[in-house]
Amino acid sequence: MMSDDEQLASLGKALAPVDVDEHVSQQIARRARVDLGRGPSRARLVLPIAAIALVTSYLAWTIAKLIELLG
Repeated sequence: MMSDDEQLASLGKALAPVDVDEHVSQQIARRARVDLGRGPSRARLVLPIAAIALVTSYLAWTIAKLIELLG
């Protein structure tokens, strides 16, 4: 049975060669190193917070209408 490293090496041989010039590949590597280990940006929290606020306001409106209907 082949180890994971051996399987990865055999699969890598079948891949097409990268056709990115040296300058572009260095830019990609530099940008990747800057982002490495930083985690997700705080801007990604905006959408979930907005969704929670919308759902909470809709739930509060629904509860208020139910109380109005029953009261």
